[in-house]
Amino acid sequence: MKKFTLRTVVFGLAGAVLMSFNSKDQVKPAKATEMIVWGTNPESCEVIEFDEFNKVQSANGVVSAIYSDNTPVQVSAQFLSAGGDYEGLNAAVLVNTNQPDGRFKTPSGAAARPMGNVLTVGDQEENGVEIRENGSRIELDFSAMGSITLKGIHILDITEDEAGSKLEMLDASGKVIRTMKLPVTGAHGATRLNTGNMPGVVKLRLTFESKNGKGGSGAIDVIEFCRS
Repeated sequence: MKKFTLRTVVFGLAGAVLMSFNSKDQVKPAKATEMIVWGTNPESCEVIEFDEFNKVQSANGVVSAIYSDNTPVQVSAQFLSAGGDYEGLNAAVLVNTNQPDGRFKTPSGAAARPMGNVLTVGDQEENGVEIRENGSRIELDFSAMGSITLKGIHILDITEDEAGSKLEMLDASGKVIRTMKLPVTGAHGATRLNTGNMPGVVKLRLTFESKNGKGGSGAIDVIEFCRS
């Protein structure tokens, strides 16, 4: 199990300052399969981060929505039960990587960009967040916006044991319109997954797989998109 301590969060502009692209990325657009470790797509109309507390709706440490330009994106997360089904209770929580307990540490070589708060799946306890590693998933519902064109999402903490983890993009009918494997970042590492300009996305589903009884967790941070 991973154990994180979630303390009082100090919010600032560091993440926003570091969201610029390198000049070479501006000259040559990234391919849909390319993974970029630094910055965001400058053509993104909106960027969701989890560092702005007044834009996160939560109760008892469990996150149920994140706001972008005053529009809610519904958030839910579940653990995979021993029986192979996902548990019903929402287990979406934030972890502050700026105050790690030896797990995440940013900035670092493994996470080239200071990540601040990240969204993951865990149990909110009195002394912090406990993350079980037997499989989990996160879902984000953009239906209040109609649909979005997804440009990128930052992925964290995918080990070799979680190499089967994936991102699914769903349309308004609930049909999966695109699936991408999550990049292996290494333990507590981070990278940007370039999703290109995928239109018609209403929901994102990230599934964290485990292999041989190991792994099964992960986290996300920046989500880059435009409303379709």
